[in-house]
Amino acid sequence: MTGIKCPHCRASLALDRIGVHFQKFCPAIQTPDAREASVKKFNRLYTHMQSHTRGEITVEELQEQADRIFLAH
Repeated sequence: MTGIKCPHCRASLALDRIGVHFQKFCPAIQTPDAREASVKKFNRLYTHMQSHTRGEITVEELQEQADRIFLAH
């Protein structure tokens, strides 16, 4: 299964595990507020994940979108 690296901790993640990683497991996300914000960002990333599933973007482009969404200040 293809995946990307977590923009926060750089762990390799299977695409079907990304949401739960941001919600519960990412060690770089320490507070409940930060976890809630990450889940909201994941919801934005999800549309790009659907594009990847349809073959419209590559996994590299998906990684770029994840980094843009999660690391934007």
